[in-house]
Amino acid sequence: MKNLKKAVVPALLSVSVLGLAACGNGEEGKTLITSKAGDVTTTNVMDQIGKEEIAQNAFQILLKDILKDKYGKAVDDKKIQEQVDADIKKYGGKEQFEALLQQQQPGMTIEKYKESRVTEAYQKELMKDTIKVSDKEVKDSAKKASHILIKVKSESDPSGLSDAKAKVKAEKVLAEVKKNPEKFAEIAKKESGDTGSKAEGGSLGYVLKGDTVPEFEKALFKLKEGEMSDLVKTDFGYHIIKAEKQDDFDKQKESLKEKVRQSKVQENSEVMMDAYKKLLKDYDVEYKDEALKKIIDEKILNASAAGQQQ
Repeated sequence: MKNLKKAVVPALLSVSVLGLAACGNGEEGKTLITSKAGDVTTTNVMDQIGKEEIAQNAFQILLKDILKDKYGKAVDDKKIQEQVDADIKKYGGKEQFEALLQQQQPGMTIEKYKESRVTEAYQKELMKDTIKVSDKEVKDSAKKASHILIKVKSESDPSGLSDAKAKVKAEKVLAEVKKNPEKFAEIAKKESGDTGSKAEGGSLGYVLKGDTVPEFEKALFKLKEGEMSDLVKTDFGYHIIKAEKQDDFDKQKESLKEKVRQSKVQENSEVMMDAYKKLLKDYDVEYKDEALKKIIDEKILNASAAGQQQ
């Protein structure tokens, strides 16, 4: 079963936590509950929760509000609700879907999942504004491909053949597809050892630079549409690679651009941290609690520190 995306949403206590965080000036120590055994104050609660968790939740709420204000009109809530309804139906109804959400993230509900999808859409709009990707760049970065893999046995995958036997088989398959290139998909369904693409006739869809091992990428990006490679050896085994016609490129262009942006963020997370900092500046964010500001600056808006926490 395909995993549902984990959503970055405020925890159950986040709204009340934000209220506590705002008590940093003047109201810290305010009595919340009294009893013969002693009182419970905002300080007690904040000490129990921890400043770092308060900062994380407060920042998530703040960022969500800012993104909604900036990109609310650009995001189609109705369409997202339809997608969530489709997910619920796909996984067997509300009860089963919510149980799956709970397995992945305790406390997650369908409503919170929907909110997370909306927030994710806001973040994509911010990424689109921050990282510009031209049509030419995405064309240069993507190729539609299919392949046939004859696996070589390894410690991680003992289901393959010995290198010598795999090479012999791969050469026979290569001769067959060269003789009948129009039957590439049919042969892939029969012979390929890649379980992820075998049923689809070896189709990998669009492959971006950086998605595959270097040997595969180098061979693929040398091919013109419709061309097929000779044997390409990687740690997985022997591949026969075909560059497919990109007749649906215009339909796939925007989703490919999004993948290019995500790849750029993985290479340099500072770019999005800078975008968040700019947002906070544009919205005149002012911290009322210096301890929270320090945590947000040093652990949330610091790319290297954030990376270490993941």
